[in-house]
Amino acid sequence: MDKKLPGGCHCERNGECLSDYCYISESPGTNKHLPRCASDKVQAVGGLDILYNDFHEHIYGMMQSSDFKKSCGQNYTCPNGEPGCQTRCYLFDNFANLVTDQDFLSLSNLDEREYHRVSLGRKEGEVMMELIYKHKFFERKEQIDFQGACSVSPYSPKVTLEGIPTTPRSQDDYFRNKGPIPKFSNEFGCIQDVVGFLANVSALGPTKMIMGNISGPCTSGFYYVIALPRTNLFLLVIENWTNHKESLFYNFNCRIQNRIADSGAFRIINGTCAHTDDQNTLARPRKCPIVKDINIPCSYNTGTSTHLSLTVMTMLSTFTWIHTLVVDT
Repeated sequence: MDKKLPGGCHCERNGECLSDYCYISESPGTNKHLPRCASDKVQAVGGLDILYNDFHEHIYGMMQSSDFKKSCGQNYTCPNGEPGCQTRCYLFDNFANLVTDQDFLSLSNLDEREYHRVSLGRKEGEVMMELIYKHKFFERKEQIDFQGACSVSPYSPKVTLEGIPTTPRSQDDYFRNKGPIPKFSNEFGCIQDVVGFLANVSALGPTKMIMGNISGPCTSGFYYVIALPRTNLFLLVIENWTNHKESLFYNFNCRIQNRIADSGAFRIINGTCAHTDDQNTLARPRKCPIVKDINIPCSYNTGTSTHLSLTVMTMLSTFTWIHTLVVDT
């Protein structure tokens, strides 16, 4: 078999080249009219930066129902005749992080926690609980992070982006002119319990779909979960979705439900559930030494008594010698 030609060599057909592509280049140079082999294939990952509002509108436009009666985000009358039902649609990845949510459209760009790494459990706790424990679709993953970051004061959204470096040039200017005094940092190192979830695609079964009905303290409705081909994304559609969060002044049950199924990093301190003490004391295997009562006699020893007698005798002898000297004088 003939050796294939590298990029730039003259060729007659594609099979003669290492890249399997023979072409006539449009760039200027010698022998530009002759076909040449293309260079080796270059594979890379391309990215596209678009506004979230445009991305959300395009995705929801593709998910319109054929009869336009229960499309994503549409409000309609509930099956029991009461108003207030709607269809909620979410795109989430294999780590249960939301990619699309119609509530993201009304959020401020300064409130990063409300749209960055938001888990499905924080928004739809009832559905997440069923996907974890009933359908075994999500597997709980837990690990200890010894290089975690905890905050001194509670989180609050930014007021402005002024003064925060947003471009490489402004970042360089900041480090060049930051001065000797460091700025205040609200974070400090700590040990954290990191809780996350990983999707098990085989749990979708032969139908490639999970269906179920939920009715809990937060919401109620009928949901579907399917996988999007050739991606790591999944689609969740909840029909007849009814919101029960505002039924009470502060719905404790709903908050607890969502927090149980939420992912995140939690600080480990002494006394918490995640704190474990691996050092066993001698009291557990009953290996402590036996305590014995010792009676200590209350009396002087011989050395102390002799030392006291010698001191007294020395003082008396000295006094007698001084008295004799004074009388003779």
